[in-house]
Amino acid sequence: MLALLSTGKAHYGYEIMDQANHATLTDSQIDAAVVYRTLRELEEAGCVTSQWQPGAGGPHRRMYEVTEVGRQHLQDWLIVLDRHSQRLREFVAQNHLT
Repeated sequence: MLALLSTGKAHYGYEIMDQANHATLTDSQIDAAVVYRTLRELEEAGCVTSQWQPGAGGPHRRMYEVTEVGRQHLQDWLIVLDRHSQRLREFVAQNHLT
């Protein structure tokens, strides 16, 4: 979610959920309740801020924006994920069935 918010491709919950589902990081659809709960937790942690804005011809939407704390948290996670990715590549290479 932080990655999507930091790219500017998503700004509100449904948009974030839609983009995350298209990012194919998982084989199953992401539940809306999980998205909104995670956004609330990220806001409580200071990683995102939000405010209500009028929707385009519809109801108001809570628009989210990543903070500097959120950007740093994302960078920290990218380092961790890169290390895990390398370890997984090594594991696959060592255990590749021929």
